[in-house]
Amino acid sequence: MNDLITDFIEKDTINSLETLLAASDNSEILKNSAVVASQFGSGFDISTDESVQKLITSFKKNLTLLIQKTWVDSADISLKEEILVKLEKYCASIEENKWSEVFASFTKILDEVIYLMFGSMSETDDFAEYALRIDPEFGIFWWYVKSLPAANDWSNEKNKAVMLIAMFFLANY
Repeated sequence: MNDLITDFIEKDTINSLETLLAASDNSEILKNSAVVASQFGSGFDISTDESVQKLITSFKKNLTLLIQKTWVDSADISLKEEILVKLEKYCASIEENKWSEVFASFTKILDEVIYLMFGSMSETDDFAEYALRIDPEFGIFWWYVKSLPAANDWSNEKNKAVMLIAMFFLANY
């Protein structure tokens, strides 16, 4: 996947993601998160509480709409409802600045939403390549999500920055 991703994004962005994931210094985290987020358009701003709140509101609204509007088999209707409940709980936790506590929930929600959209295809080994080829912007987003660790012991601020990048994409998707 890393070889293919270089056909779609600059090596500097890949390096910034690697630096972001390894960084502990807040200035490095912010600098590199902005570079990675630039792949999803301009306007990524987490410098004020107001801009973060607007991003969270847009993310929640857009992801809720995406979940609600995704057509699924009757067997997956309850999954849609479960994801919406998880999204509410997740957003309530981040409103309380509990970013580190909900990292695993966030990645689980993303996996489940992508499953709703693409079905079992999303669980195959070649899904990342498929996503890049059908929609490069979405493929870059999925590469980003799958680059994140399953769990971490990062600071609250680093978890916040990392999740806000994904939220930025989804708020504008």
